Amino acid sequence: MNKTLKKSLVTILSIFAVVTIVMSCGCTSEATESSDIKNNDENSNLDPKGLDADKNTEFITVTDMAGRTVQVPKKVDRTIGLACTLREIVYLGVKDKVIGIEEVESDEKIGMRMPYMLANPELADLSIVNKAGKTQQYYERILTANPDVIFLGNQEAEIADDMQEKLQIPVVVVHATAIGSKEQNAKYDQSLRLMGKILDKEERANEIIDKMKEYEADLISRASKSDKNPSVYIPGRAYYGTNGLTTTDPRWPPFEYLGTNNRANNVAYGVDNVSKGVSVSEEQLINWNPEYMFIPSTAFKMVEKDLEKPEFKELSAIKNDNVYKVPPFRLYSYNKGTAIADAYYIGKILYPDQFADIDPVEKADEIYIFFNGNPVYEEMSKKNLGFEKVNIK
Repeated sequence: MNKTLKKSLVTILSIFAVVTIVMSCGCTSEATESSDIKNNDENSNLDPKGLDADKNTEFITVTDMAGRTVQVPKKVDRTIGLACTLREIVYLGVKDKVIGIEEVESDEKIGMRMPYMLANPELADLSIVNKAGKTQQYYERILTANPDVIFLGNQEAEIADDMQEKLQIPVVVVHATAIGSKEQNAKYDQSLRLMGKILDKEERANEIIDKMKEYEADLISRASKSDKNPSVYIPGRAYYGTNGLTTTDPRWPPFEYLGTNNRANNVAYGVDNVSKGVSVSEEQLINWNPEYMFIPSTAFKMVEKDLEKPEFKELSAIKNDNVYKVPPFRLYSYNKGTAIADAYYIGKILYPDQFADIDPVEKADEIYIFFNGNPVYEEMSKKNLGFEKVNIK
């Protein structure tokens, strides 16, 4: 295919390159996107090669999380993770194969608060290939980057098919939303194994899954040795942005890791059977009257403002000074390592005897090193994202 024809195709593709990606996968950020995010267009004049398939390339056939049959190269050297899937590529230890990121991931106000970006800041210098939080995909940049495969978080088959047809690059839909319930956890395991297979990291995928189960078993074992069953509540559970006091999660993973309704008694447990953002009435929260409250740090200001209302002053958690901030599990999709780190901190608060040997900060960095490759807690703390006991006046 000659260069003139390729460039014509790129122009056509750019005109039609509008696909709804982020809003439907729950990848909205918890802060306003910066208006001066860099475009990284230095390679835009290169001839794209995305439409030139090497006839000698070997392929394998996979079934993605949307039920689509996709042929992907047996050997993947270049990849892009769209709609919140870069996180798992980092977890799998193949950041060196990433050739483009989403705009929000390079943003100092949002991206550089996420553990996988803090641990690997060099990723922020890669070319931006998706205007996350919007509906625009930079198809010309994707073609210029020339990935072997594109991972796409939680999209319908039609959306992935449309992108694949226009780019002539394999597009694989994977699971990038919440963990929490058994069904959600099983779907995440399946998706991670799929990514591991494509990226030749099946052993690492299984290692991650086994390690998550190992942490869960340790947390539940510790909590189960206590005769306490304190009621707990998470306000400000983010979805489609930051929320206030009466938005919660009935299957919030840090509580689930401690054995919800067996030990850590999540007062919202029966509202739904999956981890998701749900709204409850002020009257319901007052009736629940939780003994402890754990606020994601990104939601603290909104929750604190809500707690200024006099009707909340009598909540047990407020009266007894049992309110804490924790790093956000939900920040541009779901940070699995943070969920586990939060669970150890919460366990330390609720069951001090059973968690006496745990230093939450050291444990957090152990977890972040395992998932992301480097410790990040100190940097997170500097950004006001760390563990903290707070005093609500």
